[in-house]
Amino acid sequence: MSKISIATALLMSISAAQAADDLASALSEGKWEKRIRMQYFYTDWDDNSATGKNGDDAKGFAAGGSLIYKTAPLYGFSAALGAYTTLNPGHWTDAGDGATATTSLDLFKRAGSQKFYGQGFGVLAQSYLEYDFARTKIKGGRFLMTNPWIMPNDTKMIPIAVEGVQIISNDIPNTTIQMDYANRFKERGETYFGNMADGLDVPNAIRLEYNTHYNTGDEANSQAPDVLIAGVTNRSIDGFELKIWGMHWDDLVEQVMLEADYAVEAGDFILGFGGRYIQQFDQGAGELIKPINNGDNDNSIDSSLWALRATANYGAAKVLVSASQTSEDGDMISPWRGFSTGGYTRSKTVTDWNANTKSLKILGEYDFDEYISGLSTILSYSHYDRDPSKKPYSKATNRGFANGDTNQWNLDIIQKLSGNFKDIELKARFMDQDNKPTALYPLQTSNREMRLEANYRF
Repeated sequence: MSKISIATALLMSISAAQAADDLASALSEGKWEKRIRMQYFYTDWDDNSATGKNGDDAKGFAAGGSLIYKTAPLYGFSAALGAYTTLNPGHWTDAGDGATATTSLDLFKRAGSQKFYGQGFGVLAQSYLEYDFARTKIKGGRFLMTNPWIMPNDTKMIPIAVEGVQIISNDIPNTTIQMDYANRFKERGETYFGNMADGLDVPNAIRLEYNTHYNTGDEANSQAPDVLIAGVTNRSIDGFELKIWGMHWDDLVEQVMLEADYAVEAGDFILGFGGRYIQQFDQGAGELIKPINNGDNDNSIDSSLWALRATANYGAAKVLVSASQTSEDGDMISPWRGFSTGGYTRSKTVTDWNANTKSLKILGEYDFDEYISGLSTILSYSHYDRDPSKKPYSKATNRGFANGDTNQWNLDIIQKLSGNFKDIELKARFMDQDNKPTALYPLQTSNREMRLEANYRF
């Protein structure tokens, strides 16, 4: 497929069809999505001189939002634009806080360096055309892609986006077929779309191979291989859902994922059981990463991961218990914020798909709407048993917390306002993370974190 802008190519190919009929009506009947967003992040570090944190705290406050417009369909075609911005109002965030920042880095312009901490920016993250026919949608251009490997991860001011093509079909009864192609990738703190290796969560050796801007400082980086992802979801059996997905990153890695979920009523309870298995096939990445230097037996990244979960819903309450384990053969490659253990054992700021990691998570949710309108809470505890002999391939599986065992508590409080303020949602998220020291990092790297967020959608 050509490396020219997919959005430009599609615009050229169908502009005549759009202009041939009542384009004015398609524009006037279009829909707007408007959002104002504010976030404040605070990280309280322990003594982290081994990692350069030096016990200093990190703070960041950002305000901004998004404006998205999508035309009404015209002969099945529609078009959309989405602009996003993040600002440092009143320069309340000090650029010096970037030296100890991790989570709050993505509030502002990243540009491959912490020197931009506190610098706001804007980006046209969505610019796509869509064609709908029967029960199938075809989308091409810049957009927010969601599948097991690529997700918007909209927990910061500006989400992740890609340039590519997506086809989603529901023409077969009880079945959804999705095919995704991505050839450019924009991180949350970036203004431009780099190649598919141009991300901090991409294994370091792969970034070096394709001369990304993190290595060269130049946005005009070389082309990395494109990514193909396809999946089928079937719901033919009542209460049962089966998913089969595959990812192909040419000359680097392939993964196949099988996932099943089953839900059943048991009196006043709804019980759920789910499982996920991922098999990873080395297609050349091992020769770049050379994991034999990371405590593995050879230079192959052939690996696997399994995860299980059980849930129980009773009225306004929900409980989840989950476990997962990654094979000792190698880290799972998951560089575009589609978390290998998402929905199972993954918790805030923690990745648990590096080699030979065993994980356990217990989570409880409660909706207090009966007592306080719009109030809900989530409380979870996670334990990650890591193998300190396995040196992680990338920042994604290290996160600056070394490679010792981790215990993490999370509490989320969500308040959806009502009445004249019904479009406002407030969030307070708290984390306490205890990271055990290792021989490589003998000092503690534990931290506590608070995230406050306000959203106004109108």
